[in-house]
Amino acid sequence: MDEFSQARLTGDAFARLLEAQTECVVSWIDGKGRPVSAVQTYLWRQDALWVTSYRDRPRVKALKVNPHSAVCLSSAGTELPLQQMASARTLAVVHTDDSTGSWFYPAFCERAFPEMPEEMAILLAKQDRAIIELRPQAWNTFDGSRLRASLRR
Repeated sequence: MDEFSQARLTGDAFARLLEAQTECVVSWIDGKGRPVSAVQTYLWRQDALWVTSYRDRPRVKALKVNPHSAVCLSSAGTELPLQQMASARTLAVVHTDDSTGSWFYPAFCERAFPEMPEEMAILLAKQDRAIIELRPQAWNTFDGSRLRASLRR
């Protein structure tokens, strides 16, 4: 394979990855300038990844101060072929308003807690939480199956 671009996820494969996976790694810069990451359950809506955290977590303060962040996810743990991966540079927006929570918690819990979405949405909405919108600025993707297919030619 001469060009790495031939090993990128197709648009359909990328959409399937975002839908099939439920967890991503979110990275940000802490107050001392150090990179930090956490695995988080996400919701893909409105061309952004949405996660939630207790409002007093250091990541919330850090992302308010410096919204530059990143996300990465893979097909690991899904029914998709292995070695499908995506990462993005993102800009974070921290939401603490009730109107965002009113649509986010039900949709998030339907995805994250399918066995009891209503109960979990009520529980999360009662907690002192922030909702973090991670708006991708640039994506980088990889599809190992396309790379392997090119080697068979």
